[in-house]
Amino acid sequence: MKVYLLNCEDYVNSDVAPFKNDLFEDFDLQPILETMSKNDKYVYQACRSIMLAPSGDRKNILHRQNALKEAIDNKKYIFQLYVTISETFTDLINQRDRMKKETNSTLPAVRVLNSIDTLNMLFNGLENLKKVIIDANNHFEPGIFRNFFEQFLKEYDDAFIERMQEKREALREIQMGGEVKISGKIGRGMKCDSLIVNSITKTTVKRKFEKWDSLFGTKVKKNEIRVSYDNISMSQDCMNLQNTALLHVASCFEDFNKEISKLFDTLRAQIAFFYGCCNLHTHMNGMAYRLCFPEISERYHAIEAECIYDLVLAIRTLKRPMDNTFRSNDTMLYLITGVNQGGKTSFLRSVGTAQIMSQCGMFVPCKSMKTSIFRGIFTHFVRNEDETLNSGRLEEELFRLNRIVDTMNPGSLLFMNESFATTSEKEGAAMADEIIRALNENQVTVFFVTHIYAYAKKAYAERYPFTKFFETERNERNENTYRIVEGEPTQTGYAMELYRKHIGL
Repeated sequence: MKVYLLNCEDYVNSDVAPFKNDLFEDFDLQPILETMSKNDKYVYQACRSIMLAPSGDRKNILHRQNALKEAIDNKKYIFQLYVTISETFTDLINQRDRMKKETNSTLPAVRVLNSIDTLNMLFNGLENLKKVIIDANNHFEPGIFRNFFEQFLKEYDDAFIERMQEKREALREIQMGGEVKISGKIGRGMKCDSLIVNSITKTTVKRKFEKWDSLFGTKVKKNEIRVSYDNISMSQDCMNLQNTALLHVASCFEDFNKEISKLFDTLRAQIAFFYGCCNLHTHMNGMAYRLCFPEISERYHAIEAECIYDLVLAIRTLKRPMDNTFRSNDTMLYLITGVNQGGKTSFLRSVGTAQIMSQCGMFVPCKSMKTSIFRGIFTHFVRNEDETLNSGRLEEELFRLNRIVDTMNPGSLLFMNESFATTSEKEGAAMADEIIRALNENQVTVFFVTHIYAYAKKAYAERYPFTKFFETERNERNENTYRIVEGEPTQTGYAMELYRKHIGL
């Protein structure tokens, strides 16, 4: 049975985020994943893998949105599903660890016993999962989860459970000393060939007097041929025959166990993501922070948001960060300038994080959002100086940027934070102008936070096409509000203001 809770049936994954570690570090996604996982390592890894693999398919994104909306409306059952599946996996992992420690785990009889243990765990897990699904099916509205529940109940109906129970009973007979009856024919080299397992039956032990009674009235068979089992060669042949039968039984049930284990494994990974999203949604709602599902536009280069805020900052500080609103159509360059500690990097991260969450089918941290699907999401943030580098910081920046440019396609999105700041303003302005023009000409949308005033001033004066300019807002008292607003590029320092404020002269 295939599980399509997370993806559409015909969805093919594309590498929208090839440099996953850069996204993780630059957007500081750790607090988000910790909130989603609640110290569950499996949920953390599952959510990390999915968040760092945003979808490039609109149909698949909308599919995930609808599934997540259903999950949020029924958090109780999402939690029950994840716990039930995880308990089964815990039992299986403990059993596998025990099997690894066994020195005789490859023996046919031991393999059969291990298959029995695995089957029992999966059977109990399947029964528990079915109970949760039956209950959940009565509460979910028709949709993606309901379709899965009905398909599951059809696939694993009462008749299937009954057959599975019969197989368990048959294996239990072997475990209790039962008999495996096999038949075959003589093959090449006088070896047994075409073996068939006919039946698995319980061995009945007769009491002493019952054995005596059974002797009376029996006919003595003539011309009976007896083979001495004491013969070493014959004994070995019989043992080989027995092992062949046991291995055949073990392999059949191991294949069945693998199939059911794969179902649990796939379901666990997908439910873990919804479980993590529900945890994050509950956490943010508890702090009364706005969340919404974005509108996925079919247009290119359309990205706008109302009251968007830095989700990581909100989680870290437990305070409501300053939100921002921006609207744009067909904008290729978002140029952000202003003073240090004015909210520029926070704004950049808020947009980047929201875009990743959007293309994962998640809700986003804002009042409303409308965005396009970008074929690639990249970051180029300034790095702290590494003393082990053999090259200079500028060379390291250009090397990383060259790697990004070689990888990206038209329709990509690039977030640049303080790039080219490691050289002179004149050289930085020339490099920024040349590189960003080339990126825009190749249909790459760029968010660029910069202190290179010469470049920003030139771009504003020459009215670069498809460009919007933003600056850090200051109030009537000329103080930072930590909000980003549209406006003419400004100088990045207020030295005299700071001198008067702190020195007092």
